[in-house]
Amino acid sequence: MFGIDAYSLEVLVPSIVGVLGIAGVMVWAFIKVRHLMNDDHKKAH
Repeated sequence: MFGIDAYSLEVLVPSIVGVLGIAGVMVWAFIKVRHLMNDDHKKAH
């Protein structure tokens, strides 16, 4: 269906890895912020 050759893989794979990496960091940061906010909220009360 899609014409995937060596050049396409060389271009696609690094960009996909980059997007997944950025998404992973965003998810990790979101979880970290949620934990920090929950801890801060518990200390405040």
